[in-house]
Amino acid sequence: MPEQVDEILRRLKALEESRRNWDANWQEVSELVMPRRSDFISIRPKGDKRGMNAVDSTAIIANELLGAGLHGMLTNPASKWFTLRITDANLMHVPQVLQWLDEVENRIFAQLNSSSTSFSSHMHELYMDITAFGTAVMFIGEDDEKGEVTFSTRHLKECYLAENQHGIIDTVYRKFEFTVRQIVQKWGMQKAGDEVKKLWDKEKFDVPLDILHACYPRKDKFREPGKKTPEAMPWASTYVLCKHKHIIDEGGFEEMPYVAPRWVKAAGEIYGRGPGINNLPDIKMLQEMSKTIIKAAQKVVDPPLQLEDDSVLSPVRTVPGGLNFRRPGSERIEPLITGADLPVGFEMLRDLRERIRSGFYIDQLQLNTGPQMTATEVLQRTEEKLRLLGPVLGRLQSELLSPLVNRVFGLSMRRGKFPPPPEVLAEAEYNVEYVSPLARAQKQVEANGLLRMFEIGTPLLQIAPQAGEVMKAEDSLRWLGGLFGVPNSLFKTPEELAKIREAQAQAQAQAQMAEEVVQGADVVQKLAAAAPSDEFQAG
Repeated sequence: MPEQVDEILRRLKALEESRRNWDANWQEVSELVMPRRSDFISIRPKGDKRGMNAVDSTAIIANELLGAGLHGMLTNPASKWFTLRITDANLMHVPQVLQWLDEVENRIFAQLNSSSTSFSSHMHELYMDITAFGTAVMFIGEDDEKGEVTFSTRHLKECYLAENQHGIIDTVYRKFEFTVRQIVQKWGMQKAGDEVKKLWDKEKFDVPLDILHACYPRKDKFREPGKKTPEAMPWASTYVLCKHKHIIDEGGFEEMPYVAPRWVKAAGEIYGRGPGINNLPDIKMLQEMSKTIIKAAQKVVDPPLQLEDDSVLSPVRTVPGGLNFRRPGSERIEPLITGADLPVGFEMLRDLRERIRSGFYIDQLQLNTGPQMTATEVLQRTEEKLRLLGPVLGRLQSELLSPLVNRVFGLSMRRGKFPPPPEVLAEAEYNVEYVSPLARAQKQVEANGLLRMFEIGTPLLQIAPQAGEVMKAEDSLRWLGGLFGVPNSLFKTPEELAKIREAQAQAQAQAQMAEEVVQGADVVQKLAAAAPSDEFQAG
């Protein structure tokens, strides 16, 4: 056991050393973009004033707008932002499968939108971290008492990351503080160890201690079938009391409990770079120019004074109503005109602010007001702007949304939150498809291609109507529905369509038979009416 603790602490030291340069970078960014996180290097007391180094708040507001915009367009709690799909396309036409998937989706969204999970608030914090620093970390756990999924966005200062050979983050070391009271509450006195017990007996309940949570893949992932002990889980979880080298708790997870998305990543680096880092030169320039313009404006409003030596009998009074006495024959007190060109400075500030807002994608998230546009023009402009977010959206889907949904799905499945799946899904694989507003806006390119085909092909259909038979109308509608996240329950299954068409064919056949009977009766009646006159003429 001591060897295991030593190995974990040695790994922590190596991860801390590899992140040292990032700490200095994040400290600088946080002071100008996200002041409430500005404690990567300096230790600030709780309630301390922050953001005092920022003269202009353009970057702070832009970061908040970008975080809120991503939250509203990627994981909006007011609408479904993902659907579950089965890899086998044939199973997506089975009514029981579609019904089960819809039910599972509804229950997952109910958990995410529950007030007790605080999913929305923690996701907003995560988006602001990733836009400012380029990297964010969230822990997805479960409340044993309530049986609910819990979410917690962790301060990047606490977390140390490592990648596997595929460039995927598979190791998270989180170093944080817990008081003696919190340690006993979470793990109990028996697991807390002798040192914690001594502090507890001395009633030092609020003494903070460093705790390390090491989460990493186990070397041996081959487990016995059906074995569900914590030691057999594919992801190891170890809590260590750092100062006393005592393992408080050891267990495991079925899925990686941490998600660590990155905005963009340079080759060879582990941590990402976000708009806050990318726009740091303009942000720093804006701060310095704002200070200069403020000084220049002060000189214009309250200019320095010029006067001859020993011309004033007393110190110059610049307060309203102040009296100044000068010697006879001396020059009057006059302001010193510096000739500062403030409009040029304001223009440079405006240009910097626009560049910062553009660097935080504010133009892509907001449709600029202007002349009245048609619906087609609005769609085209929206597509062009959101296309720039395509690479970022792809990384967020793979590093944030997919692991998050898979983790919630696994926790809920093991907790019995879902109805039993149909037997045909025993060996099926699931995929997560995103239908958030941002994802739908990017998929409009595909939908517009289909609409353009109909628009251009309409004259041809008028000339040759039979050409329309090449299109599969039902499949096209299902494809469009899946593209925009229309629930499966709104579409009829192939079996239901077959029954409807069979009933329609039977009704049509019965109507045709009835019509034939009526027509036959009319013929018989006409023949019967004509028969006597023919016999009379023949006689």
